[in-house]
Amino acid sequence: MAAMATDSEQNQANFDFIESEVSTPLGGAQISSLEDVRALIAKKHGGQSMGSDDPIWMLYSLFEVFTSDLSVLLAEAGTRQVHERDKLKAIVGESAKVLAEEMQSELSRLSDTLSQIRQNVEASSIEGLLKQQSQFSIELGDLTSKIKRFSSPLYFFTALNWLAVGALYLIMK
Repeated sequence: MAAMATDSEQNQANFDFIESEVSTPLGGAQISSLEDVRALIAKKHGGQSMGSDDPIWMLYSLFEVFTSDLSVLLAEAGTRQVHERDKLKAIVGESAKVLAEEMQSELSRLSDTLSQIRQNVEASSIEGLLKQQSQFSIELGDLTSKIKRFSSPLYFFTALNWLAVGALYLIMK
């Protein structure tokens, strides 16, 4: 009966290597070859070794392929992110230039309108002043709407840049 108990104990999975949540499962061991796997398992299981047909070798090989593929994917993602960031910088720069040019032309038009108003103030009646004020208000409204229209792409590209930075953070984490 004691012999049967030892046979069933040997067939049971041994989870003695799982320690508390505070300690690291591998105890800081670096595994870089099959011999390292064999030595770690022998250490964790009281010197018991395993045969060359043990499934752990398949897991090690799969893990090795997974980590090499993962490192290639991370390198590609980093390269893509650098290219995308450069594209975004170029787009934002162009948008800012177009916005500055449009604002300058609108401010020039507004300045011309203000000059006309100043020249006509002395000769105009109250009715004329109200018409000029209405024209000024319309032009000011047009300028405000154009500024809002051109600021939307800047908000979009800023948000997109923050998303890219967040994605890089998550990838590099």
